[in-house]
Amino acid sequence: MAVKFKKIAESPNPYPRLNLLHAQALKILLAVYVFAATALIILVPLRMFVVNNNLNWWIKLPPNKSQVSSLLDQHWVDNLRRQDIGAANYRLLLAGYCVFVVGIGILAVLQLQKVVEVDTRRKVFHGVMVAMLLPTIPMDPVFFALALIIVLAVFLMLDLFRASQLPPISRPLTNFLAPYVDGRDHRGPVIVSHIFLLIGCAIPLWLSLADIQQTEDAVSEGWEVSYRNLSMVSGVICVGMGDAAASLVGRRYGRTKWYWGGGKSLEGSAAFAIAVWVGLMASWLWLRAGGWVEFNAREVPGAMWKALAAGTGASIMESTLTAANDNVVVPIGLWLLVRGLQL
Repeated sequence: MAVKFKKIAESPNPYPRLNLLHAQALKILLAVYVFAATALIILVPLRMFVVNNNLNWWIKLPPNKSQVSSLLDQHWVDNLRRQDIGAANYRLLLAGYCVFVVGIGILAVLQLQKVVEVDTRRKVFHGVMVAMLLPTIPMDPVFFALALIIVLAVFLMLDLFRASQLPPISRPLTNFLAPYVDGRDHRGPVIVSHIFLLIGCAIPLWLSLADIQQTEDAVSEGWEVSYRNLSMVSGVICVGMGDAAASLVGRRYGRTKWYWGGGKSLEGSAAFAIAVWVGLMASWLWLRAGGWVEFNAREVPGAMWKALAAGTGASIMESTLTAANDNVVVPIGLWLLVRGLQL
């Protein structure tokens, strides 16, 4: 009897009392249950539940055009959103723009798949994050903070399905992500590159909003902030521009290595600092062009030096990180520098 139990325990079949056909059928039933339960959790009509249970005090719906047409705002972008288009349509346009940019990026990656190496293809997604988030976060920071939380949850859920080998989406997801993974993705069952890229872009925005007072207007409560600042987009600049520039330049032209090891080059670090400086100054100007911050020509030289100092500090931090994931740690460091320098 003990021998028989030992043979069953050591069997490679995870379902020792089922044949292969029955095991596959059970796996499909499990997948159907997981997908159905997930769909019910997400697609339940929350609005009816909120209204019927008087929970609208903690779930704030965006105002429509008629409610805010009488509100005055000094920012031309906000006037466009509130009075000309309406908040709901405005956010639909922003979401459509993001989907368009992502589609262009995926098409570009597919075209480059047989032409360039993996690292260059991965940096295309960094460029997609810059084009998608750098101009739009100041336009509606709370909306994008919420959107990034939802996208992160979707990423985690999809990778859980992939790692669990649930048919029919686990294999297509694995095949799609396989050409873009690196060594860090093989340390565990979860592919972390795209997740850390998203987190690195989002953390500075979340931290910035935690410190900004939201408006107390009864119509737009919870959706408006009293001001915008440059630290909101520091993560996008760091990961999307600095990290991409350091990798592309360092791999091709890096000759002088830092003495503390780790494979980072002086040329790549210089490219990181320059790219971050360009991103910070472009965002600094966009905040003033959009009307969120008053423009003062006397502040330009000081802003340029502060942006250079922030970019250099973040570059040194990136060059010294060899074990940690720089897509998460360095954006927080740049956020601290931008806040500390009052850029």
